[in-house]
Amino acid sequence: MRLAIVGFGLIGGSIARALAARDAGRWHITAWSRSADGPRAALADGAIDVVAPSAAGAVAEAELIVLAASPLANLGLVTEIGPAIAAAGATLSDVTSAQGAMARAAAAVPGLRHVGGHPMAGIEARGYEAARADLFVGRPWIVLPGSAALPDDVARVDELASACGARPVELDPDAHDRLVAAISHLPLVVAAALAETVTGTDAWDGAAPLASGGWRDATRVARGDPDLGAGIAALNRDRLLEWLDRFSTVLDSWRADLAGLPPTPDAPSTEVLRTRFERVRSALEGPGRR
Repeated sequence: MRLAIVGFGLIGGSIARALAARDAGRWHITAWSRSADGPRAALADGAIDVVAPSAAGAVAEAELIVLAASPLANLGLVTEIGPAIAAAGATLSDVTSAQGAMARAAAAVPGLRHVGGHPMAGIEARGYEAARADLFVGRPWIVLPGSAALPDDVARVDELASACGARPVELDPDAHDRLVAAISHLPLVVAAALAETVTGTDAWDGAAPLASGGWRDATRVARGDPDLGAGIAALNRDRLLEWLDRFSTVLDSWRADLAGLPPTPDAPSTEVLRTRFERVRSALEGPGRR
């Protein structure tokens, strides 16, 4: 399979590393990014076969193309190289966190056989140097067939996901964007807002040396690539706003429960709060939950 990876940071690099480690004989990989540092390092590592001189050069002979740049850059690449991919009869996929915008952009290119993709895996580090061969193992890889996609196109993306150790899961773009807004995009904004709430006060200098696992885990995703975060939030704005509205309502109810506790600080009644914490824990730890 002649694979082109266009955009070569954490996710694109991890795809290359995964294929090299798990299924090297099946794939011939060409890579391109605006900075050639990542592809050159991957070539030296033996993770790819060719460093392309341009995005157009990367896709020229590819059967499967994966756009792995930032969300907004991926949208631009659909317009830039989509017509050539359509003319060649190749399959276009991507790893974009907001799939509605990608589906619309691909549908605007006549004959473009687009199968959206979103591996549900990531870490806050960025760049090829952070790429890991095991990043996708056991994780869902959402597959979103476009209107012009053929069964062979879907099979190629399924094969790529499986070769990286992931589990292909088929969804449509609207369902994807609503669900991912809840479990990925909302946490990103909440983590950033939490950090803004605390770091923007005069208590931060004293609190920072005391922070441990709870603070680290709650703010981890806010430590990621700002361009990636901004693109995700902007492209899935409407769905994210729906979840932020719900989150605001839930926060207000927590505040009301706290404010409603009897004013006995030495021996407060905790039953209302304990019930809420217990309900949340049960929901998170139910069968099949993570």
